[in-house]
Amino acid sequence: MKSIVFIFALILAGPIWANLNLAPPDFDSEYGRAIFVDFKKAEYVVSFDIKNKRTSVKTRISFTATKTGRPIFDLVPEPRNLVLNGSPVSQKLITTPGKETKLRLVIAEINPGEHVLEMENTFSRNVSYNDKFDTVSSAFWIRDLRERMFMEQYIPSNFEYDQYQMIMDVKLIGGLGRQDIYTNGEMTKISNYHYRIVYPEYYTVSCPYFHITPEKSMNRRDFTYTSINGREIPITVYSPWGFRTRAFKAEAIKVMAELEADYGPWSHPSLVAYGTMPGTGGMEHAGATATSLAALDHEMLHSYFAKGVMPANGNSGWIDEAIASWRDRGYQRNPSIDFTGSDIGAHSVYQRNTDSRSYVFGAAFMAYLDWRLQDVGGLKAFLRGYHASYKQHVVTTEHFKNNLEFFSGINFDEEFHTYIWGINSPDEEIIPGENPHHKHLTDKELRDLL
Repeated sequence: MKSIVFIFALILAGPIWANLNLAPPDFDSEYGRAIFVDFKKAEYVVSFDIKNKRTSVKTRISFTATKTGRPIFDLVPEPRNLVLNGSPVSQKLITTPGKETKLRLVIAEINPGEHVLEMENTFSRNVSYNDKFDTVSSAFWIRDLRERMFMEQYIPSNFEYDQYQMIMDVKLIGGLGRQDIYTNGEMTKISNYHYRIVYPEYYTVSCPYFHITPEKSMNRRDFTYTSINGREIPITVYSPWGFRTRAFKAEAIKVMAELEADYGPWSHPSLVAYGTMPGTGGMEHAGATATSLAALDHEMLHSYFAKGVMPANGNSGWIDEAIASWRDRGYQRNPSIDFTGSDIGAHSVYQRNTDSRSYVFGAAFMAYLDWRLQDVGGLKAFLRGYHASYKQHVVTTEHFKNNLEFFSGINFDEEFHTYIWGINSPDEEIIPGENPHHKHLTDKELRDLL
């Protein structure tokens, strides 16, 4: 049954990512009907004006609308000079119907079809200019446990359901110092002060990795790893401390071998790992991570589940944290679940962040699923096929449940209603502590990583 299920799934999983069916519902606002749209391409020119200590962005977004209404996008900094299809427009910062999150609404009604939105903005988050060396340090750090902490912190973006190509021109203005750039996109050096990065079309708003530093301020090791499918995977590990890159290289090789044996070939073009201070935890990007050594294995697992098979929304984010935490606990197999229930996947459809209880509750749930699936190879066998079928695609909790039941022949209605959707017995008394792999870092601590 397993092979039939995943061959069928592979046939369904096409090469074009048009995910508007996974977007939250459109809604009425005080400015008119707000509609979610499908980004096709986002082109950014990010300029670091080193002399004037100013970071600016010019953006051009090509998108498709399937309904009449006012298009939604997001950007935490205030945008300016908006132009829609060649005409100036305005925008408003609004909230979703239940006030779950904020977003930007273009104050112009569009019809179904192809459109182009342009704008400009500046940002100061995670940017540091260095007068002494005439350079800049900056990174697009993200977080998934708090809302509006993906790429919208820096550049205009869409919600997690959407997959689209991002092209970023990085320009250095008024500075003479040389720079290094670490990224999980394909980078072309146009000049010493101009770089172009093309991110893959399957990326979502949480996938890109970008870190610019003064030249040779980091110790760097480049090497390759031979995948189980014969592909040579380029790997870069870098850190302010040379001895840490040695440890990171050894650990990356070890974890890569383990993960490929369990879940199949690495699905990203490369691996980039920034070795941060002990105790800082980490955060995953697609085939990239900024992480402490202790969290490297956890973050690399997320390149399979989180940035390989990717959540479509906040209510799906529990899946990858559950899988990673299940691995952290040694892939336990338990015949029962040690809490009465939870609603970690039953928040508002507009919620973007992952429920922080997903680590503890999710790991326990996966251990139970492994016990239930032991007669068909266990949960790992399912996850290997699930990754093979849906890598580079976004999924929902319902999709995960349906595939799980099809694979096993077991109905999991009761378990999901109790432990994920909280319909039968939500448990509000258990509040797990902070997960050491995904620690909350202050704004200063994030800047210190630059």
